[in-house]
Amino acid sequence: MLKNSKFYLAVSVVYTIVLLYFSLGNPDGVLPETNIKFQDKIFHFIAYVILAILWGLYFFKGKRKKRLVISFISTLIFGVVLELVQEVINPLRNYDNLDLVANCIGVVVGTIVVLYYRKLKLK
Repeated sequence: MLKNSKFYLAVSVVYTIVLLYFSLGNPDGVLPETNIKFQDKIFHFIAYVILAILWGLYFFKGKRKKRLVISFISTLIFGVVLELVQEVINPLRNYDNLDLVANCIGVVVGTIVVLYYRKLKLK
């Protein structure tokens, strides 16, 4: 079982704030220039996998699945709301259905990783 929940909380909060900053800030120069197709969607996916893992580890407490459900729903809502409001908050940003899908799939995958980790730890 994870022992230092304050550490996981601190890392999760800092990561969430950084993700919020980059999601609502000026998009120019945020991502490195590459020729990778769907680069932005890949970054959305990875960012939300990490977010779900961090919050999932914070809420990870033995056999209590309810806390992991709270983590899943919270990170999913965060990703959806952030994508929906970014254009309103910053006119340089645009809403994108594929970004929203990448966020949601990232949350699902991150939560599955935590569930798998939880299963391994309980054995």
